[in-house]
Parts: sequence; structure tokens; C-alpha cells
Amino acid sequence: MVAELFMKRIAWSLLLLALLAAPVRAADPAAEIQLQRTLDAPFDLALDKVELAEAFKAIAAKAKIAMQVDPACYDLLPYGATTRVSATFRQSKLREAIEEVLLPLGLEQHVAGSTLMIRPSKPLARTGRRAQWAELELLRVLRTTELTANEGDFDLTKAISAATERPQLLVEIERNAGPAHAAALDQLKKQLPVSGIARALDTYASLTNQTWFVENNTIRIMTVRKWIERQMARPIDLKLTNVPLERVVTDLSYSSGIRFVPEPGLYQSIRNVSVNSNNGTVLQTLEALSGATGLVFETRDDSVLLVMAGRTPTAPATSRDTIIGRIAVPVNGGAGTTLDIFVRESDLSPEMNELRKKKVAEAIEHLQKQWLTPTSQPSSQPAAASNEK
Repeated sequence: MVAELFMKRIAWSLLLLALLAAPVRAADPAAEIQLQRTLDAPFDLALDKVELAEAFKAIAAKAKIAMQVDPACYDLLPYGATTRVSATFRQSKLREAIEEVLLPLGLEQHVAGSTLMIRPSKPLARTGRRAQWAELELLRVLRTTELTANEGDFDLTKAISAATERPQLLVEIERNAGPAHAAALDQLKKQLPVSGIARALDTYASLTNQTWFVENNTIRIMTVRKWIERQMARPIDLKLTNVPLERVVTDLSYSSGIRFVPEPGLYQSIRNVSVNSNNGTVLQTLEALSGATGLVFETRDDSVLLVMAGRTPTAPATSRDTIIGRIAVPVNGGAGTTLDIFVRESDLSPEMNELRKKKVAEAIEHLQKQWLTPTSQPSSQPAAASNEK
């Protein structure tokens, strides 16, 4: 199953690359119109505890439509592709039938030309990990519950708690004061009632330059920068050997949801790299790349900037805790599998660091003597013949 999901992820990435690389041309309107007609046509199908991946295949086959599922859908669900669904559709519109499957899982459908795309909703994607069932249920409630104005001054937390009938529901807002907050609440109140609380949260977050997601029984609204910092602490599994840096950055972005912005020419400056992160955090993985390649990264308001050392607009590379060595530790009884442990300067005592620097200096001096000492000129006289036989 893991191999199958990996191949699906590769296929999805190749599809996106193909779409980006393809010449710009108008989509076939006839094919898209036909798909829209099919989605509005009656549909009959019974699903009884069917694994989600198989359910999508059954729906696509019965409806005779092209369907593409983003592998991130499976990565964010509690049981992945093995999540089981049950539903019975009798003369239901195909669009509504698919929505009935997707809504409890925090997924969405989008028409792209002649293909129906299945993707995670943005709030689900921003959780940055496998969601809990209670979180998926909260997302469903937020998407389907109308938000109305409460009595007196509009209070977003009280309005959401009242609408969802969840008095224990928490709404934590990083920027919960100031003119931007007040103006956003005033603008939001003018738009009420709103058909979905999620739409109201999107509006408020957009007006205050923030983002939102759910965590346990809490709706968290924070700046994108703070969300990126949270994602940096997320553990990931990533093992790539001698691949282009662009591939590593793409996989990091896919695994974390963070948008990475490389400086022009970065991928030409740093060619192939290797990375081995076994449950290490995104930050640790970036630091390992930095130590191995000289890459410098900086968290911006909405992304992470990647530049070469010496060209960073902020703190110099010397301010980082430098990686000074790597230890390969055998695992699984030493059957050819190793775990790479990176040693940082801060891991050593001041005395050990001084000794390390001394040994490095001695090694460099030795190399200089070996490489830079002029070789002796050949003698103008022929060598004497040896008398030994």
C-alpha cells in the first residue's frame, strides 16, 4: 500500500509538471460542458464499507468520468486510502453524491477541463498532519452551518459557538485587537448571514492577513508566518539520494504545505543532493541541507526564502549552529541500513570544539605541505646503474 501511494504521489507530481510545462492553449469547452452535464445527471450506486480509493474508482467507472485524486487526500485522513465509506445513491445528482462522500472527510471536488479533481479543503491541508475524526467532524460543521450576527457588539467566538451549539468550542485569534481586527469584524457583520462558518472564517482571515485551521476542539487563527513556524516543527519522513535540489524542495513543500521561494539560479548553483530524514522535523531537514550545501533559508511573512550563503538579506550564515560532522549508526542489526546523525558545534564542549579546530588546522597545514611544496627538478645526469642483480 505504501508503494502504491508513493507511485500515486509521483504520478500526481508528473501531472502537475506536465500541465505547467505544456503550451498554453484553450481548454476544450465541449469536454468540460459534457462533464458538467454528467455531474448533474441522476446517479445510482451503493457503497458498503468500501475503502476510499476503491470508492473513487467505482464512482468514476460507473459515471464514466475521468477522476484525479490528489495523494494528499490520503495523507491527511486518519486511515489514509484504507478509510472506509458507505453510501447509497438512488437517482441522486452525481455531483451531490460525490459531495456526500467528500464532505465528512474534509475533501473537495473541482472541475478542471474534462477531469474531476479531488483535493483536500484548504483548512484540512493547513492541519499539516493526519486529522482526527473529531477534527473532520468540526470541519464538516463549519462548512455546513450558517453564521448569523449575535446580539449587541459582534463577537466572532460567541457567534460561532452559538451557531454550532458548541459552548466549549474555542476560537483563538493571534491578532485579536487593533484597527484591522475591528474593521474585519465590522465588514464581516455586514455580510451576515453567511451560508457557511468556514466562508466567514476565510473572509475574516483574508481581511486581517491571517490563516485558520482546526486543532482538536479549537479553531486557530494566526499569521501565515506563525503557521509556517509551526509547520517547521512537523516531523517528516524523506529519503532521497543524489537527486536535484528542486526535487527535494518540492517534496518538502508537499510534505509540509510550506511555500518555498528559491532565489534565481539557486537550482543551477546547487546540483544533486541527498537527504535522509526519519521522523526529523522540517527545520532539522533544512538545517541538514544547509550544512551540506551552504544553503541559507529565511522565514518570510508568507513563505520560506532559499538563497546561497553570502547572499541572504538577513542574518549571515555564521549565526547558525553549524553542522560539523555526520555519524552513520547501523540499525536493524547492521544489515546495510544506517541512521545518519548530524553533529552540531553546540553538541561539543568548548574544550572539544577547540581541539576540533586545532585538528582541522593541522590537517589543512599537512595538505598544504603535500600539495603546495614544489617537486624536485629532474637531474641532468642519468641515474647511476645499480650493481645489484
